[in-house]
Amino acid sequence: MARQLEDSREPVLFVTQHYTPEVIGSAPYCADLAEGLVRRGRQVTVLAGLPHYPDPAEFEAFTADPPPRQNLAGVAVERLHSWLPKRRSALLRVAGELAFMFTGLCALLRGRVKRHDVVISLCPSIFAVLLGMMATARGGRHVAMVHDVQSGLAQSLGIVRFALLVRLMRLAERFILNRVDLVMVLSTEMAATLRGLGVTRPIEILPIWVDAEAIHPRPVPAGQPPTILYSGNFGRKQGLDQLIALAAELAGKRPDVRLLLRGSGGERAAVMAEVAARGLTNVDFGELVPREQLGEALAAGMLHLVPQKPDGADFAVPSKIYNIMAAGRCFVTTALPGSALWNLQALTRAFICVRPRDTAALTQAVLDLLDDPARCQEMAKLGRAYVEQHHARETLIAKIDAWLISLCREGSLPGQRRDLLVLEPDGDGHAEEWLRHLLVHLGRQSQIERIWLAIPAGLRERLSGQLPAHLRHRIGLLALTPMELRYCTHRRLAISGMARWWVMRRYLIRTGAEIGYFLSLDHLSLPLGLGLGADGRRLGGILFRPSVHYHEIGDYKPSLAEKLRDWRKAMLYRGMLRNGAVDTILTLDPFFADFAMEHYPGGEKVGVVPDPAFPAATMPANDDRAPPGLPQDRHVLLLFGALTERKGVLHLLEALRLLPASVEGKIAVVIAGRVAPDISARFVEKEAAVRREKPALWLKVDNRWLSSAEITTLVQRCDIVLAPYQRFVGSSGVLLWAAHAGKPLLTQDYGLLGRLVRDHGLGIAVDTGNPNDLAAAIAGMVTQNPQTLVDARAAAAFVSQRTPESFASHIYASLRGA
Repeated sequence: MARQLEDSREPVLFVTQHYTPEVIGSAPYCADLAEGLVRRGRQVTVLAGLPHYPDPAEFEAFTADPPPRQNLAGVAVERLHSWLPKRRSALLRVAGELAFMFTGLCALLRGRVKRHDVVISLCPSIFAVLLGMMATARGGRHVAMVHDVQSGLAQSLGIVRFALLVRLMRLAERFILNRVDLVMVLSTEMAATLRGLGVTRPIEILPIWVDAEAIHPRPVPAGQPPTILYSGNFGRKQGLDQLIALAAELAGKRPDVRLLLRGSGGERAAVMAEVAARGLTNVDFGELVPREQLGEALAAGMLHLVPQKPDGADFAVPSKIYNIMAAGRCFVTTALPGSALWNLQALTRAFICVRPRDTAALTQAVLDLLDDPARCQEMAKLGRAYVEQHHARETLIAKIDAWLISLCREGSLPGQRRDLLVLEPDGDGHAEEWLRHLLVHLGRQSQIERIWLAIPAGLRERLSGQLPAHLRHRIGLLALTPMELRYCTHRRLAISGMARWWVMRRYLIRTGAEIGYFLSLDHLSLPLGLGLGADGRRLGGILFRPSVHYHEIGDYKPSLAEKLRDWRKAMLYRGMLRNGAVDTILTLDPFFADFAMEHYPGGEKVGVVPDPAFPAATMPANDDRAPPGLPQDRHVLLLFGALTERKGVLHLLEALRLLPASVEGKIAVVIAGRVAPDISARFVEKEAAVRREKPALWLKVDNRWLSSAEITTLVQRCDIVLAPYQRFVGSSGVLLWAAHAGKPLLTQDYGLLGRLVRDHGLGIAVDTGNPNDLAAAIAGMVTQNPQTLVDARAAAAFVSQRTPESFASHIYASLRGA
């Protein structure tokens, strides 16, 4: 167990293979961190290897007679003279990292380097983290900074072709990282990758920083041709062959443009040979510059390139992009949709992303920016502003220092911030809107640090482009696999329930979230009622359709099937409320919470959450999205949504056939929504019968999904909203649509819907299962002014209590005690 350290500013040991005088990669970052902690009053010792990245030949003068220790800007640097491979390969790289670890272990055993109470280790080498673990004193604190997930990079880029070695790397990463006190990563995507590996320790996101004072916008040097710049390592993950293809295209389309490639690394010779073989005279090669000249060197390019191999984009975020933005330059990068780079593009609008290996798209993006200097300058300004706000070096180093202080004093980070995982396999209907509400209002609460959504791929794609910009770093979107979706949406409730419980446990482990939440808890009544938990994590959710209390809220005459259903629910609810893993159950039914408190042990776990009113779009009075030719001299009746048998559309058509002749000429009926395939034939048959028997009745059927704007227009234009549900259990958003527009609702006199309509003066509730009663109700509403059937003030109050803000705040508030 971690002990409380006496001094919150304990000396720090920083274990990293890479340190100055290396000028690219992790070394500048490590030097910034070590020197920044010294400026904040800490004593810092760096345990580093000999400089060798990206090309050992560059440091021959240093390594010929390396000093065992140095003092650089107040940082004590201990150099380990470990073996470095002469050639480049995956196995030799791993061997070099192991050599660094064993040399460091020897230094610890000999007493050259003391074990410290506070240790920071840098991974791209997991063995550096293992060395940091061994260098941490008993009861001390160890922080791992993960900038590359080696096993993911190795497999996706083909660096390691031995499956066994990749598996061993994953095992090592999981074992070692689960023994540190805190893991810091660069992005949400990288955090999700580590959770997928089985890392369960606390993970915090800390992006790359920039010295925005040293690197600032400068003018393009005079007297040089238009220059496109690549600067960095010549390695496999950079995908530099894409730049050769670009150069070939530019040679024909813009021969005045020069492509300058600066850097070194294992692939440089191959790139130079390919350029020579193609006879590309528009490509120049240059060397990397010292760190203090970086700002001036970045100014040499009017446009920058950041190529990446596609599969490495989620594992390694290129740090150079923040320096480019700080220098006031825009750039073009290659990445896949949904990757960290692609999401950052949508957030900053400071650069352009194209798909990897698409030479035509890459060339066109470059030409567009070259031909539009004003656009390029505007993007550069956006990038600079983003870096100043989110990537200022001193701000982020101060955050690390504060985390170290908290770890030393408390053994954990401050506050009770937790990660929340929401599982929702249904990609249509209310689920998408509810998730949007939770995301939009995430910033208004403090108890949840990060929210993860495990959702269908299509829904993930729709949400990813609409995330609140200031909250992207706190939101993770995970796509459920086809097999997971198949079982989670199985028509048999027992199968879908067990599948959802299993998938929730799997993703809780993957994300490390402490709380799991189900938007539809009804599916989970079986596994939770049987007492199944989630390995110590807390569970909660929203109960849609409790019906065991309907005899207390209305005239309830259940059938035998409904009696059996309610008996089964009551038995499972008792087990679910006794389940220690279940903290809070929210329900849309305000009457069930009181019933549970009175009848079930653990009923105090049940609370009420308001069904959020759909945010109606603002439409002009003359909006033309209403059906063309809608009669102005008739009462308009509207049925919209998913047209299923339970929705009552077949009963409505039957009721229309029973209308008296005096009424059919006074109404226009609009049925708008997708007709369920299983009732399509019967629907067509009954529609034809209505048109044949009631020629004076105006009937419009729009068999398709409608947008929210279209629904808003229809509801505003109609006189009566129809919701002839057939013994439907639960609430319905149709109530909120109608109440929001101040329109009377005709619905079932059954369960919650009937009770809400009566209590709040929202319209009329009848036995909609009887077509004669439904027809009589329609006739009665039409013969009087329909507007007198709704209490406008009560309807407005009903809506005001059911806002998206209230919905989200109730859910987040229910998690405080989880």
